[in-house]
Amino acid sequence: MGHEVFEKPLRSSAAPKGPHETVLVVDDDEHFRVLARSILEPGGFAVLESEDIEQCLSALRRYPVDAVVLDMVMPGCDGIEAVRELKRCFPRIRIVTVSGAEQSDLYLSVSAHLGADASLQKTRISALCALLQVVLDR
Repeated sequence: MGHEVFEKPLRSSAAPKGPHETVLVVDDDEHFRVLARSILEPGGFAVLESEDIEQCLSALRRYPVDAVVLDMVMPGCDGIEAVRELKRCFPRIRIVTVSGAEQSDLYLSVSAHLGADASLQKTRISALCALLQVVLDR
């Protein structure tokens, strides 16, 4: 798969009127990205997707993004490195880290120390929209 950001338009019937915050979902698991989109779009979020940190950084340079939902365990660049890089390059971006890995509590705890605004176990993905609303002061 090439290094481009996958974009799908908002479903206008599901999204409320007015400005939309844009969320970039970064996860190597396409099924998780699709699930996150299905949760966030009805909540009024515009959703961009990327499968790795390289695509993520490229998207952040090209599009105005309000928050990043970042998987902590990905091939190539782990979430710890990714949080550091995101905070260095985009210090005002809001970051919500997610993990479903065996030691996800450890990864999520470390992400908080590195500057993530919130974290969530992947098993609690249904709470993602509400968590982002709090993180973005909606």
